[in-house]
Amino acid sequence: MLRLKIMELRESKGISVRQLSEETGIRWNTLNDMEKGTAKHWPPEHLNTLMRYFELRDVSELIEYVDEKATKD
Repeated sequence: MLRLKIMELRESKGISVRQLSEETGIRWNTLNDMEKGTAKHWPPEHLNTLMRYFELRDVSELIEYVDEKATKD
């Protein structure tokens, strides 16, 4: 399963979901869903915005693969 690292990135800046929303223009509830892993899709424009905002150079800094099978054992 793919997972966004929004919470870790946000917490490293010491900001809330609402602050991130205000600074990026992405709705707070959309960010919250993306952060919790409940979003049905991740719009490319949102991913681009987050990459720019957090000054990331590699997509692996934003998205990681989590082996669900390994975490259930």
